[in-house]
This record gives sequence, C-alpha cells and structure tokens, in this order.
Amino acid sequence: MSDSHSSTDTTGAIDTRGTHSQQEYQGRPRNVVLYGESGVGKSSLINLIMGRDVAKTSPDALACTTTHAPYDVTIGGQCFRLWDTAGLNEGSEGTVPAAVAKRNLTKFLRGLNQEDGVHLLIYCVRGTRATKALRTDYKIFSAVIRDSKVPTIVVVTCLEDFRPVMKEWWHKNKDELATYGMQFSGYACVTTLKDEPAESPDIHQRRAQSYEDVCKTILDHCSQTPHKTWGTDIIKDQGSFLAVLLQKLARFVGGAHRDQDALQA
Repeated sequence: MSDSHSSTDTTGAIDTRGTHSQQEYQGRPRNVVLYGESGVGKSSLINLIMGRDVAKTSPDALACTTTHAPYDVTIGGQCFRLWDTAGLNEGSEGTVPAAVAKRNLTKFLRGLNQEDGVHLLIYCVRGTRATKALRTDYKIFSAVIRDSKVPTIVVVTCLEDFRPVMKEWWHKNKDELATYGMQFSGYACVTTLKDEPAESPDIHQRRAQSYEDVCKTILDHCSQTPHKTWGTDIIKDQGSFLAVLLQKLARFVGGAHRDQDALQA
C-alpha cells in the first residue's frame, strides 16, 4: 500500500471551504471505502468531495480506477481517508480483469487491516440503473460485513436531470431497495458533473447541494472507531481476519458471476 496520499482540506455542510493545515487536526484519518460497479462515478465523487480533480475519471462507463487509491480530506474539521476502489464486475476483457481486481482487492484489504480498519462504506450507484440490478456489488461487500457495526451509506450519482429535486430518487426507490435486502445507514443523491462556467445555474446549484449533502452524510454516519470484526466470525488476529474475509468474498463474487452468466445464457 502506498505511503503517499493525495490530500486536501474541505468542510462539511455547515462550513465554508478552508485552508487549514493538516497538523491542526488530531488523530489518524478515518477510512472511508467507496465501492460499486465499474464506471458508476466513484472517482468523480472523490473529486466532488475533495473540491478539485485528483482522481482520474472517464467520460463513459469504462473503469478508470485500476487499483485502490487513497485521498486524504478534512470535512468539518475531521480527517478522513477516502479509498477509490477498482470495480469487480468487468469480466476477463475489461480494463481491470476480474482476476486482477480480486488480487488487487486482496492486497488492499490486507494493507487496510494492517492500518486502521474501516470506519464507513459508501456504495455508489447510478440513479439511471434499475434498482434490482444494484444487488450484485452490494451482496459482495455487505455479506462480508452484515453483522459488523461498520455503517454503509448509499450515494446515488448521475441525478443532474432528475426532477423535481435529486433526493426524490431516494424517496421513490427506497422501499424497492429494501425488498431486495439493501439496507443503508444514510443516503445522498448527487450530481458529480464538473462545475464548468458554461453550465446552467441549475447545474451549479445541484452540484453545490451535492457537495453539501454528501459531506453531511459522511459526517453523520462515519464511525468514530474502526471495525475489523466482520460477519459473525470472531477475528483473533490479522491472518484469521483476512482468511475469513477472502473466503466470503470468493463465495459471493463467484455467485455473482454465476448469476450474470445465467442471465446472459
């Protein structure tokens, strides 16, 4: 795991963006892991939170994140480390082949466990995606941490054209998500379009609202303590933690791929 991290100071919904020194904030940053299918906008969400373009993005649905990259940010005077993760659902021919993504994930989880555990999971989804189709990646991660106390929030992207307001997506779809077994501690409905001068006042307002909402959701739901006990298993050491976690990931990733193959048959 790299020792160098991109970092910036930004703030929560109740503050204005500041230029405070990192030394002003006490303690190590809390780990926030973003996950979701390839091309869903995880990197763009990182850039929105950071307040500048630090993560590489792609104009289409192809993956642009090929490894697990950390970005340090301060929100409302609190330090966080945002982890932009590679997608697991591209198959053997994608930018990140499934086997490579699994190896990268193994290395990522091992390193994260050696550091400070996980304080918050963010499941990123496209608002234009059918809600039933969102279950695969949710199952892969959430089955691992289902009985853990680590909170999971959902951030719904690509809502710049959703009317009348972006958060209505959640009110319209939350019950259906629940029927598929998807439960979240909190939510934010956003657009991650760049704040270009030529954009309409509506897009400028929606982007500003997106920043405020996602920062507030992170502040409200990120755990103060790290979580390294996953599922119902008692983790006694680093080796057993990794073994249990990878066993569960392999089982659920394998099941997800079988489901996708059956749908394509």
